[in-house]
Amino acid sequence: MDDEPHRALAEAVLAEARARAEWLADGGPVPSLPDRWSALWRATVHRQADLAEQPDHEAERAVQTMLGQLTSLYHDAPWFRDEPALRDRAIAETLLFTTGLGPAVPSRAAQVAWIRREGMRPADFGGDDRRWLDEWNAWATHVRTS
Repeated sequence: MDDEPHRALAEAVLAEARARAEWLADGGPVPSLPDRWSALWRATVHRQADLAEQPDHEAERAVQTMLGQLTSLYHDAPWFRDEPALRDRAIAETLLFTTGLGPAVPSRAAQVAWIRREGMRPADFGGDDRRWLDEWNAWATHVRTS
């Protein structure tokens, strides 16, 4: 098992998101999660609990939130799919923020907006449901120009 399962889990989830998008577009066999999914999930939650000093239920929620944000970026942000350097940096910053190893990442505004969005009920959005994506797009523009 990888020493840092967060990255491996993120990559597995994004590979599944790509495969599912291709399946929806082209048909064929339904994609599935890798055989090692359960072990990878448990390893990531355990590592999250250790790094962030969280109880298991909080660590599990943090990992779910992280994966939700990354898969939403995959579906909603063309730069995330099309620009590998930006995608890799966004993943790295998301991992640093989630684990607490780098809470002051340049994408902090987007990270916080995602967490706020996750805590909202749809009736509470009032247009704020896309703020996280606006923040990520602004981050991507800044990274490209710096």
